[in-house]
Amino acid sequence: MSLFKLFMIFVKVSSFTIGGGYAMVPVIKEFIVDKYKLLGEDEFMDVIVTAQTVPGVIAVNTAMILGTKLAGLWGAVVAVLGSIVPPFLIILVIASFFTDFADLPVFEGFFMGARVGVTVILANLSLQLIKKNVRKYPILAVIAAGTAAIVLLNFSSIWILLISSACVYFIDRRLKR
Repeated sequence: MSLFKLFMIFVKVSSFTIGGGYAMVPVIKEFIVDKYKLLGEDEFMDVIVTAQTVPGVIAVNTAMILGTKLAGLWGAVVAVLGSIVPPFLIILVIASFFTDFADLPVFEGFFMGARVGVTVILANLSLQLIKKNVRKYPILAVIAAGTAAIVLLNFSSIWILLISSACVYFIDRRLKR
């Protein structure tokens, strides 16, 4: 993997994805897994889980982990730069003019449509993760209980992450016996 190619993958992803880091994950997957076949789907999902568990922005964490995995230390540097420089420049330009154009109907409509599009992308990623995990473990009950606890009972997602991780760990150990 050349450093330039890795940089350009993340420049493309971060330049044309609206909705933040989680919206970038399926697009990164398209390049890394589907188009260039640099990693398998399971290995990519492991990267995403790792990126979610460490502090920081998921897009930057993902870029750093993938960059390191694909091209070492310099791969991490160029992947992170590719993921942060375009949004920084775009936000800088938008911030300069945003107050002048924010109330125009075309921008209001665009942002409303972008919210719907990001919701669709995130729902798709969620369904992919659920399908992958349900095949491997009988954890649909853990997913349903965790979702209900967050949505209906307003539990902290950090506690649900810890409890769900422990439950799946014990289910996995029990199944391996």
